[in-house]
Amino acid sequence: MWRVVYTGQRPHYENIALDRIMLDLMYEGKIPPTIRFLQFKPECVLIGFHQSVEQEVRLEYTQRENIQVGRRITGGGAIYFDETQIGWEVIATTDQFGGLNYEELTRRICTGVAKGLQRLGIKAEFRPRNDIEVDGRKISGTGGVFEGKAFLYQGTILMDFNVERMLKSLQIPVEKLTSKGIKSAEDRVEWVKRALGYLPQKEEVFKAILEGLEEELRIKAYWGKLTEEELRLLEEKSPYFASEEWIYHVKKAPLEDEMLFGIYRCPGGTFRVSAKVDLHSKLLQQVIINGDFFVKPQRLIYDLEAYLKHTPLSDVEKRIREFFSSREWEGLNLSVEDFVEAILFPLRKVEGLDLGIEKKRLNNIIASIGGGLIENLQKAKVMLLPYCAKPRWCDYRHLDDCGECGGCTVGDAYRLAYQKGMIPITITSFELLRDTLLWCAQNGYTYVGHCCYEFYEKRYEIFRRASEEGAKGVLFDIVGTTCYSLGVEEEERAYHGEFTVELDLIKEDLYRSLSIKEDMQECNQRSENSFDYSPYLLDFKPSYYKKPKAVPTPQEDRTRTSMQKEVFLGEATIEESVVDYKEALKTLASWIRESERPTVVVGPLLFWDFGEKSLQEKAKALRELIEKVEKFNIKVLPDYRPKLKKYDPNVEMDPPNPHHAILHGKHDLTLLVGVHCYRTDFVIRLLRKHTDTRVVALCGLYGHPTAHLSTSFTDAEKLEDLIRIL
Repeated sequence: MWRVVYTGQRPHYENIALDRIMLDLMYEGKIPPTIRFLQFKPECVLIGFHQSVEQEVRLEYTQRENIQVGRRITGGGAIYFDETQIGWEVIATTDQFGGLNYEELTRRICTGVAKGLQRLGIKAEFRPRNDIEVDGRKISGTGGVFEGKAFLYQGTILMDFNVERMLKSLQIPVEKLTSKGIKSAEDRVEWVKRALGYLPQKEEVFKAILEGLEEELRIKAYWGKLTEEELRLLEEKSPYFASEEWIYHVKKAPLEDEMLFGIYRCPGGTFRVSAKVDLHSKLLQQVIINGDFFVKPQRLIYDLEAYLKHTPLSDVEKRIREFFSSREWEGLNLSVEDFVEAILFPLRKVEGLDLGIEKKRLNNIIASIGGGLIENLQKAKVMLLPYCAKPRWCDYRHLDDCGECGGCTVGDAYRLAYQKGMIPITITSFELLRDTLLWCAQNGYTYVGHCCYEFYEKRYEIFRRASEEGAKGVLFDIVGTTCYSLGVEEEERAYHGEFTVELDLIKEDLYRSLSIKEDMQECNQRSENSFDYSPYLLDFKPSYYKKPKAVPTPQEDRTRTSMQKEVFLGEATIEESVVDYKEALKTLASWIRESERPTVVVGPLLFWDFGEKSLQEKAKALRELIEKVEKFNIKVLPDYRPKLKKYDPNVEMDPPNPHHAILHGKHDLTLLVGVHCYRTDFVIRLLRKHTDTRVVALCGLYGHPTAHLSTSFTDAEKLEDLIRIL
């Protein structure tokens, strides 16, 4: 016969002590197989056996709110318990179930609990790997631990639920802390009161779950009490499970120069791995493995860590496989490949030594995702830059572009990207990151990105998914006080692109890493004197404008060709309609005739003479068009550096604020010619938002459908066609 006990509302450490006591006594054969129901008082957060408290719990919040923190004896992730939630446990031996393995035990026990909830009228069912759900929403998380053939398997039942308090207690991605995020989190979980419309008595819930377990496990049970030995051991052992020795026995690895860090996730859970390496002899001296996974036996991780000590890096994978081949073990949705990948993940940073990165700086490389470090760097096509590394005063801080004024390391990174034939993009929000990684995946682009370790850990899934869909990458750390260091409020601001603190890129490591990529041929051949004012447009130069040392070249537009291909609709567009270019030119001619104050914005591709014949011919044709239409106002956009209000809006356009010049002149028609595609999109967006002007993009590449009218591959011949129509 099975025993059933309800041990009441107890502090977390007493419940954990009882878990350990009952598992040990079951192993010794001193108690019958038992089903236990339990509750917690006061509320608490419990982390899994292999987890680090600092990495899973918002300690500043739990301490302020008097929420206790404890550690379970089982694996798995961190859980928040309020005083209404019910815990359930099955303590038995595998012999009593015909020697079932971990995965099959999980299925049987969880199915039994689900059947119990069904008796209450809740449509619950088991969801691998270890959850019980209601219409896709989690109502119970579960997990277990083994001691020989004895096991303790446990789970929760959400009765009533304060999701906001849970999210603030755990290290949950910050978007879930917003009202929208809390609603999203509520949609992912279910609790008894919401499912039934009322809160039943706990005894009713106990009875239903017990009946479900009896049916599924084919057992009979009686209501009993804790034995005298259990009560004696509870008094003796409870203080230990309240102690820091127990709660903090898994710690983050020390921040040592030769300790390499990595995070890896798989269906079986999350691994946080720290590896101490003798970089001179390429020897793995020590590895520390934390995480929310379930393994049997529980000491498997400690044995693996000991087995890998003093292993040559070249032999690490072989040693991991040897370890598992010589042991009996089980993991819930875990494979040997997961352990191999998790441990090798931080070790890939050692390749940075071959790039000239100092050993104490190797952790400035956060991760090489989807492939080896050097391989990914060689293939890198896109560079992702964080907006928070731009100065607060910069007009480009919240734009996906950069003026390259030399005022911060982001501008340096932009110039390096163009030099290497890469596409630089400033990431201004989580949504833009998500969309950009998807774009990289669709095009098979490898990226180089910059973020902090905390961001990578919280956004791991989006990088993993992008890798699975084809976007490999390398991530570098950034310098400074991050939003995660400043608390929940700043995290939320950063998520929406409103973080105000200035961080910095680690430029030296970026330059060393990308030295492996060859420079673009055009960049190598270009010198400071390789461009000058176009003779056809020189007289439109503002009197105060001085020739800079560098300007955006035609090559910088061509690096983004692949991005522009995605929006290509055909020869021309008028509003949302696709037309041939001759029809578009006829419409444009009529707009010009009707316009009272038309303007032409002359961009760097034509304002400067780069020695390219096609661009010289286009500049000449543009001059003829201007002379044909005598009423054109001319605004030059010679580069994209912010003017900081030190410019004349009658003759020049401020790159971050293109609408100011149009509003100043009350222009009702604006033609963009010779403006780089990545800047044209931005100008169109702001003109359409802030002005009533009609926007026309006479594009040299694939066109801009967001303009009122756009022509693609607009060369001198097409401009001459427009002149003839006029």
